[in-house]
Amino acid sequence: MTKKKVTKKKIDFDKLFLKGHKSYDTVIGDWWEKQSSNGSHQKAYQAVADYVSEVLSDKKNVSPKKSSKQTSNSVKNPKWIVDYACGGGHFLQKLALRFPKSNIVALDGSKKMLQQAKGRMEAIDIEADLVDAKKSFDAKGPRIRLVQTTLPNFSLPKGKADVVIFVFPNLTPSPADQDYYDKHGYLSKPDTKVCTILSRLREMDPEDEVTPIVPKEMYESLMTDRVICRNLRHLLKPKGKMFKVDYANAHRSELSHLTQMRSFFAEGALTEAIKDLKAPVFFKYLSNKFHRSQVILDVFHQTGDPSDKTGGFFTSVFDAI
Repeated sequence: MTKKKVTKKKIDFDKLFLKGHKSYDTVIGDWWEKQSSNGSHQKAYQAVADYVSEVLSDKKNVSPKKSSKQTSNSVKNPKWIVDYACGGGHFLQKLALRFPKSNIVALDGSKKMLQQAKGRMEAIDIEADLVDAKKSFDAKGPRIRLVQTTLPNFSLPKGKADVVIFVFPNLTPSPADQDYYDKHGYLSKPDTKVCTILSRLREMDPEDEVTPIVPKEMYESLMTDRVICRNLRHLLKPKGKMFKVDYANAHRSELSHLTQMRSFFAEGALTEAIKDLKAPVFFKYLSNKFHRSQVILDVFHQTGDPSDKTGGFFTSVFDAI
């Protein structure tokens, strides 16, 4: 008797991501749980948590108006950290252990993912529970607050977080979410004018055009990401820090000038004028650290593009203006 060959069904990422935050309650959630559990991701999560601690402990972040002891404690142990789109809690676990005196608000749209995150907190004996979004920053409550919410969400408490961390962003709005994006910056005229130019520009060196750019798709991607970064700023106190961890093929400084401008625009940190036009700035870019890592295969699984097989990730650091 011959064994029947079992063929693995390919995930239709484009179709499932149309479900927005609900996509992670489908097979995409299972795929992501498997990916984020592997050795490459575990090392990456630890590296990010360590880098966050390193940046926050840097003496250059200490204000001379405060005593070094007081400032050192508040910087090294921020009162409120937000893990934005926390998923199943693999990074949250590293973060909670790295910052034992901090309260952490873990936001995600998937109930399935949050239940996994709760289990991971319980496994390391750290207090965590599901909390209503409006009570996420209340004085009383568990140290780890798990909040099920669509993202972005501008009704979350404003200006409460000392640190916001967004690791491996993969938020794809469903068509039903577009009205919400439109109301929160997607239709901002200063933004749309700059974005239109950035999405149409081409690289001076043809070799930098790794894949053909479709202006409409580039425009939609930049504006969508910019709304999400507006939400990150919404959560932060002035001078609070944002850590954004992106898949990358190289260090940020090695990217083309146009790619860097597009990234800064999406992050709300573009200070350069584009044909005498400027978009509002709500973050100040500080630094970046690149790691070679097999986590880049997350991208390859979705695109099938061989160029997405090499690289890793980098962590960019910003101050909220």
